[in-house]
Amino acid sequence: MSIKILINYSILLICIAGFSCGGVLALVLPAFQLGICLFNYRYGRDWLIVLILQIHLWISTALGLYLEGYLYLRYISNDAESVMVFREIWKIGTVLVCGMGILTTLLKYSLTRNRNTN
Repeated sequence: MSIKILINYSILLICIAGFSCGGVLALVLPAFQLGICLFNYRYGRDWLIVLILQIHLWISTALGLYLEGYLYLRYISNDAESVMVFREIWKIGTVLVCGMGILTTLLKYSLTRNRNTN
């Protein structure tokens, strides 16, 4: 279980290590997030484990995007446009992961429920 959790926190590491890329990194992150969501769905035994893994991914994404924006604004550019861009990136990223998490958890729940009733 610990390797699965660490994989979910790779988004946090990517955001911190690549903060100098700015908003460009946010364009690549949804591909990683989708891959990790599919990994959570595939390797989660039941819906509760998938839910826990998706919550870890959501925390990692929210914290990673926040820290990426903070580091970028602190060390590279601190203008009003950059602040607005990183606020929107943070909102979109967290909502995207939350939506993917809800979908994969509900799908795992419906599939494991049908398997248990038969």
